[in-house]
Amino acid sequence: MKPYLLAAALLAATGLPVMAQDLPDLREARDLVFAEDGAVEWEVMPHDSLSDIEIATLEQLNLIQPQPYYAAMAIAPDAGLQAATTSLAANYHDEENARTAALAACEAARSGGAACVVVMVIRPEGYEEGRALQLSSEATQALRREYRRLNRADRALATSAATGQWGVGEGREAALEACGAEDCEIVIEG
Repeated sequence: MKPYLLAAALLAATGLPVMAQDLPDLREARDLVFAEDGAVEWEVMPHDSLSDIEIATLEQLNLIQPQPYYAAMAIAPDAGLQAATTSLAANYHDEENARTAALAACEAARSGGAACVVVMVIRPEGYEEGRALQLSSEATQALRREYRRLNRADRALATSAATGQWGVGEGREAALEACGAEDCEIVIEG
């Protein structure tokens, strides 16, 4: 459970009024997000099932075919890197959800053998764990471009952790509708 939801639940249980969550505005959000230019860094997690050539391929992959952050690649160890089970989930709002999506896609394609494992993650350049706001590469670019053009008093940005979708709009409802997923929530306002 997210910390602010836990706090709201505790306040509700005690009968005290629940205060609105303070969301960052454009200026605060720009200080919290990473790599507005889309620059990435990646980490390969060598697995016993990968050959030296496959590890070298993963280490060069983002130079050859760049992927937006946050991303993760999962493989079925019994099938290898070049199998149909290999899955890449890209343009999520955090590493955890990119990993979850890549593993889920790999597991759905697997028919037997060892469970899928994550062998590579892609993060924004300068990534630091624990930032209060994380956005996908596309949503970070939209913050700088589309979002800043909206009416300051009404603008909002919504994200979906499970799908990586996002949306901006004049007003909360417009941002949630533009995001389009069931789990969309407002993460920036004003």
